[in-house]
Amino acid sequence: MKYFLIILIFFLSNQLSANGIDSNGLVCEKAIKKSKRAPAKNIVYYFEDNNVYGIKVIKQRSPIELNKFLISKYSYNDKEIKWEGQNTAKVMKYYASVNRNNFVLNLKFFYTTGSKAKNNTEVSFYCNWMSWKEIKNSLIN
Repeated sequence: MKYFLIILIFFLSNQLSANGIDSNGLVCEKAIKKSKRAPAKNIVYYFEDNNVYGIKVIKQRSPIELNKFLISKYSYNDKEIKWEGQNTAKVMKYYASVNRNNFVLNLKFFYTTGSKAKNNTEVSFYCNWMSWKEIKNSLIN
């Protein structure tokens, strides 16, 4: 009976992380070229417990802090990871999808009712797939 319980616990713990997504994230560089006056910021997403989080880097504090903020739940299949979010003013909504083969992030922005902007935008970014430890090291160092 003990062996059955051990095998069952091992099987269930492997199933929880079997998607290969949780505890990993994306570090995506904006297409804008970096300059000394206004360096481009990375877009960083982190996946944990079927949620996607944005990562904000606070460099004004010592040591540098990384804050996670919840965006939404994500869904996935063999080809892509998807989620949706909106800006803090709630005038713009976006749909995100990441190709799981080449880690290209595609963002489609839609303006909600009440927004004066009329154009919808689609943007793609090249991203690196990293563990949380690698993300922290790349942003803090």
